Amino acid sequence: MEYIEHLKKYLSNEEIDKLEKSANEEVKHALVLNQDKMSKEELLSYFPNLIPHPIVDGVFLYDIQDYQLGKHPFHEQGIYYLFEPCSSIVSYLLNPNENDIVLDIASAPGGKSIHTSIMMKNKGFIISNEIQHARSLILSSNVERMGRRNIVVTNNDIDAFLPKYEETFTKIILDAPCSGSGMFRKQETMKEDWTYNKVLTLSTLQKELITKAYRLLAQGGTMVYSTCSFSYEEDEEVISYLLENTNAELVDIKQEPYYYQSKSKIGIHLFPYLFPGEGHYVCLIKKPGENNITIKKNDNDKFSNIHKLVEIKDGFIYQNKDTYYLINQNFDLKGLHLIRGGVKLGTLEKYGFDYDHALSHVLNDFSNSIELSEDNLNKYLKGEQINQPCKDGIVLLTYKNIGIGFGKASKNRINNKYPKGLRRN
Repeated sequence: MEYIEHLKKYLSNEEIDKLEKSANEEVKHALVLNQDKMSKEELLSYFPNLIPHPIVDGVFLYDIQDYQLGKHPFHEQGIYYLFEPCSSIVSYLLNPNENDIVLDIASAPGGKSIHTSIMMKNKGFIISNEIQHARSLILSSNVERMGRRNIVVTNNDIDAFLPKYEETFTKIILDAPCSGSGMFRKQETMKEDWTYNKVLTLSTLQKELITKAYRLLAQGGTMVYSTCSFSYEEDEEVISYLLENTNAELVDIKQEPYYYQSKSKIGIHLFPYLFPGEGHYVCLIKKPGENNITIKKNDNDKFSNIHKLVEIKDGFIYQNKDTYYLINQNFDLKGLHLIRGGVKLGTLEKYGFDYDHALSHVLNDFSNSIELSEDNLNKYLKGEQINQPCKDGIVLLTYKNIGIGFGKASKNRINNKYPKGLRRN
């Protein structure tokens, strides 16, 4: 079946024509602001041409002709995350809060997890899972750069969560593998690889994934299902399958002029001719019952000495060999393949505590810190030594009063501890 022909399952010829014409329009770009580190007003003072997202607070649209935001130091500091505008709608509609326990099943490269974490104000608990190992490493590096302390990154098949975590998660994100027709404008190869047989194969996989994901959803919990596909078989049909085979309930989504809803009234579509993004399908599902899942309090603190060293009072610290990690709650992760088991704080060595770079992106304050000039910032990012008056010992280096990394100071010389793999030429 041809691509255009199969769209007629739910779209009129006029709507298909609009969709095809929008394929020639300019690709849109967006960022989500990490408001733990910078206010919206301050961000706009640096980048006044940013346009507030029409629906989602803290998200901005921009033109790459105006700003190369991926090359700015703010990107490395985790002040913002760059992603496709449609991604923000997924987290926004899920509406997570500080008490949620969230599972993002197929989360690389991390935009939806990171936006969810920001909405939760770095509270609660999130497992961001990715089945492909290489992509899980990219996910982990993005989470670390953004200074997210409520995210654990795992590398598992969905079956690894069953049956141990059945009815555990109050919120679930299933951004399912799909044929990618919503990304044709951005990636020409997606269009070249598209076949109707691929759609049917992926629809079968999506039905399997959503059924298993629903088992993991707590009673009273909410799941958001999304794809970057325009195909009915991967969107409404998958949700219909879940509704017919479980006790799942459809959640109404408040209509916006930016949303398209088919006659079935199952979920919404984000079409480029209506919404400033590439293309997405989003649907909300709820499991009947009362939500009685709560975040556990961490009463037993075995590592108060480490809390003092890293200057973080709250959170749960655990030890793996000589290395210490921080997570928001003592969640049982046994049996899962961990890529990032929380914030890596550092290692206790014979000479003292070796602070990890990841910690520098979490700290808001540190007793020994210095502000870098733009010139010294560029030297630091290149891996060069900094000469600047400073108290001896480990020092948190900041730019615009936001952490960028650690150094080791001695007699006003700061040895560079910026990771070699991140250094700029």
